[in-house]
Amino acid sequence: MEDFSWAKLYPEVYKVCTLFQMTEIANPIEFHYKKLDQFLQDGPQCGLVALAMCVGNPTKDSIQNLFETAKKYNFSNNGEMFSVDNMATLAKEVLPIGTEIKVYNGYLDNDFIKKSLLGGSIMLVPYDTEKDNSPGLCKGHKAHWAAICGGILTENDFYVLARHGKARNVAIWKLKVLANSNKQLLEFSPDRKFQDIVYKLPIGGISGPYGLKEKSILIQYKC
Repeated sequence: MEDFSWAKLYPEVYKVCTLFQMTEIANPIEFHYKKLDQFLQDGPQCGLVALAMCVGNPTKDSIQNLFETAKKYNFSNNGEMFSVDNMATLAKEVLPIGTEIKVYNGYLDNDFIKKSLLGGSIMLVPYDTEKDNSPGLCKGHKAHWAAICGGILTENDFYVLARHGKARNVAIWKLKVLANSNKQLLEFSPDRKFQDIVYKLPIGGISGPYGLKEKSILIQYKC
């Protein structure tokens, strides 16, 4: 029998579980969730919006301030953030003093990441979006950012809870699906190259050492 009582303390999570009848996460073995305020992005600001959610109380003004800081450091032209390393530097500028911020290099579906999320860490993770905003495999052409704000351990799988700038609801995805999407961020979208917008790309492109491929950011707030 499906039992989502574990999520009742978090109405936004309970809503998604019941609305979509997510029987696969009924009666989890272990669960952790950090509430992040939702905010819809305007333009190519997904990374800045995800970071603003981690800071807390995201607003149009706070995201504009992040954008101005990113431009000052020459990280972005229009709000785009195609470098995990640059995003980590920006995070260190705006998250509270004492917050532990680390760039994680490697495949995400492992015991270390699961333990970190269940232990209270959150993450900033780049991935490709499908039409429903779930993680997809588009070679980096639909690169997007999400704030991963929890984990759900079941008998059969591990799921993450996420917030991002294209949806009002909390997202719940399999960690493996997110990891596979993060792993294949290979190239900047060819379609964007022909737009009248100049994007700031890191040396080596999004699959290079300063890009997005198999890279993410671990955040642990000071207790």
